[in-house]
Amino acid sequence: MAETSDALVIIDLQNGVCKSEELIYNFHELVRLVNHRVAQYQKDNKAIIIIQHCDETLLQGSYEWEVVPELNIPTNVHKVIKTHADSFFKTNFQSLLKKLKVTEMEICGAQTEYCIDTTIKVAHALGYHIQMQHGATTTYDNPYMHAQATINFYEGIWHQRFVTFIN
Repeated sequence: MAETSDALVIIDLQNGVCKSEELIYNFHELVRLVNHRVAQYQKDNKAIIIIQHCDETLLQGSYEWEVVPELNIPTNVHKVIKTHADSFFKTNFQSLLKKLKVTEMEICGAQTEYCIDTTIKVAHALGYHIQMQHGATTTYDNPYMHAQATINFYEGIWHQRFVTFIN
């Protein structure tokens, strides 16, 4: 069993992100992994933070904006609403992390090459230690790479530079 960090950060696992025209890559496996981690963080009495993107297609309060119902999210989770790929940009994320005394976080969610990558790099630059399980992010195929190739590519960039991978 992988250790827990100070907080589990779940980014953009929203209906409009994961279930747009098609189901995002490896959705069911990612949900299983995230639910497993949520249960572990609950057991260890550690913080769980949900970050939700809000824009013209993900209107706050809409079905698209809501977290996917397949996630087992406890009622005492902390929520952050963002309008940029960077979860820290013009949000209360950093002040929440300070309030919770978080120095180390585990990140998971969508989309690998956008909000996950940006948040990882900004968190690293701010001095946070980031851990992650392999395959804890997802994305869609793009004209250049299949989703799994994109995930592998970014995990290779993050490994030992920005993220410590755990089992």
